Amino acid sequence: MHEMALAEGILSVVLEASDGANVRSVDLQVGALQLVVPESLKFSFELASEGTPAHGATIRIHETPARLKCNACGAETVLRQPPFQCERCSSPAITILSGDEVVVDSVELDNGELIRRREVPANEILEEHMKEHHAGSH
Repeated sequence: MHEMALAEGILSVVLEASDGANVRSVDLQVGALQLVVPESLKFSFELASEGTPAHGATIRIHETPARLKCNACGAETVLRQPPFQCERCSSPAITILSGDEVVVDSVELDNGELIRRREVPANEILEEHMKEHHAGSH
């Protein structure tokens, strides 16, 4: 369940942004390529945030579509389903423009202050989580 690893990373960003203040809500932009189950991520955040100023915060998740640019013909398309290839020319030589990000779009504190836009290093978090998971299984 990679949602727990993402929730821990998101929590880290939220706590840094809130600087110890109680958090009312968090808005997230989560790329479609993260394959996040929203309810699972919300539950994981709830577990991870226990005992912190972010516990009980409302989490709103907005999915960012996967956008691709073809390196062969230059077309930009929205990925609707695999395979990862250009919809126009079928070339597999593509660049991902969006859809793999996790961004804390805003953190609202209990006092009404709104803190905007912080990126969560999702790929680094997942890599570290996988290392820890594999190290524990040996």
